Amino acid sequence: MHSRKILYSVLLCCAMFGAAGAVELTGTVPVNVTADTAADAKNQAYNSARRDVIARQLRAYAIPEQLDTAIKNSSNEDLMNIISSDSVSGERTSDTTYTANISFVIDGDAARRWMDANSVQHWLPSSSSVMDVAPANSVVFNASLLQPIADWIDLNAVARAVGVDLATQLMVGNRVSFIMSDTNAKKFLSMLQENGWHVARDANGYKIWK
Repeated sequence: MHSRKILYSVLLCCAMFGAAGAVELTGTVPVNVTADTAADAKNQAYNSARRDVIARQLRAYAIPEQLDTAIKNSSNEDLMNIISSDSVSGERTSDTTYTANISFVIDGDAARRWMDANSVQHWLPSSSSVMDVAPANSVVFNASLLQPIADWIDLNAVARAVGVDLATQLMVGNRVSFIMSDTNAKKFLSMLQENGWHVARDANGYKIWK
């Protein structure tokens, strides 16, 4: 079961490997809600549409079950905080109904923080396009994944074998950047080479590839 979950997570991750640059986190939902008043209907429509867009747009970058639980357990106010803007078209109201097409733009960095705070495993890239400098006493690894699924599984297997976690900082296209302490990096490098990875030192850390 555990291995299937890992593979499932990696398959989700590959939705990002096919893209280059920042992800687009915008969605539109048609709504038609009836309530006691038009104002109540509009409020319900916005809350429902916001949850729908967040679920659909983040699903490709997170484990769906964890994402769904986080959305269910989050208040409307919590979810408002990860929306950077919204817009509406085709708006129509009556005394008790609200009909429209509502669009939301998700703030990627806010969504990352929200998923981290709610223990949602995800691969949503940060707004930073590169990570050039490692924190003190740590090393940057920039990996090129020629076979995204197989290489990502292998990288995590190597990390587990030496008892470390990959502190992933960036995923863009087929590139993954992560950091590791100096001590763990030495063990990790040795195990990488034993498992057929190529290693090259550069000014910022290490480039690795199969």
